[in-house]
Amino acid sequence: MTAAAAPLKIRSGVREAAPYVPDWLGLDRHNYVRLDRNEATRPLSPHAIEAVTNHLHDRGMHSYPDGEGLTDAIGQYCGVPGGHILATNGSDQAIDLCLRAFLGPGDTVVMARPEFPVFGHVAALAEAVVRGVPYNDDLTFPYERFERALERTPKLIVLINPNNPTGTHIDLAFIEQVVRTHPDVPVIVDEAYFEFTGRTVAPLTAKYDNLLVIRTFSKAFAMAGMRLGYVVAHPGVITQLAKMRNPFDVNSLAMVAAKAQLAHVDEIRAYVDEVMLAIKPSAVNFFSERGVAFWPGAANFVLVRPSNCQAVVVELKAAGILVRPITATPLAGTFRMSMGTQEEMTRVFDVLDGLSFLRKAEA
Repeated sequence: MTAAAAPLKIRSGVREAAPYVPDWLGLDRHNYVRLDRNEATRPLSPHAIEAVTNHLHDRGMHSYPDGEGLTDAIGQYCGVPGGHILATNGSDQAIDLCLRAFLGPGDTVVMARPEFPVFGHVAALAEAVVRGVPYNDDLTFPYERFERALERTPKLIVLINPNNPTGTHIDLAFIEQVVRTHPDVPVIVDEAYFEFTGRTVAPLTAKYDNLLVIRTFSKAFAMAGMRLGYVVAHPGVITQLAKMRNPFDVNSLAMVAAKAQLAHVDEIRAYVDEVMLAIKPSAVNFFSERGVAFWPGAANFVLVRPSNCQAVVVELKAAGILVRPITATPLAGTFRMSMGTQEEMTRVFDVLDGLSFLRKAEA
């Protein structure tokens, strides 16, 4: 009889963590209007497509990426020197690097909840303790309670500005106050939706060594499938984070596309203006006029609470439209809907107008 193999000794943080499973796993989303993941529904910039095509033709993909010029281009966009930038495989990797650099078993991280779930997922894998501060009932930021939570000094502070899924923004003066009054505590500020708000603390990384800003090319730059994010921080912090990232984590095509778009950033700003000044106001007007409970938030999405959320989500999916149902307390019974093109939103409004699952706003 062959003896049974001894079980592998996986770390407890890994064994006990729940897997991160995206909604609609296994679904061919290309057959739908995809308003469930806060992606841009517009195509990649023609300048990026041309640059990628030329790269494939002239250089191919048989060499490892070198990233020449990328950090300087991102730094110029952020208003800091290139030495303040670390490119990552999406902002998810940036979150992973930043949290693992500072958190170990039993360490405490303070953040407002509910938050972008990758933060909680990585903290659990690190066996850290999340000291969560609930958002206010109206989903505004809980400034006083957050300050009280910091009285017991944590190992790490996370501020998501604006937050996903609530859309909540945080005053920049408050963020700087937290950074300034806790100089020995790293403060991570997630600015994944910066382009849609125009509000940032990235330039403050030249002033404060303990500030780390995370951003992404997945939203306004329409590069979610290319997986490119970055960290903005003091060069000394960037040097340490770079030790944790493998040398070729960021692919060549993402680098080429990013540099091409940063060279024509006026086009990105034009797209953002269309979303925030035309398309999103049409969604706000639609729900306001029909008395549907919703929170507009500060980014390229809204959070909606109809009278029967599950039924609305199912009906929208049947009509070829995906939105994101939210189950985190206290948001159960809501769905998050990102902004598509004006044509896509007209289709969404037509479908919603045919449903009877609406109720007076309670937001």
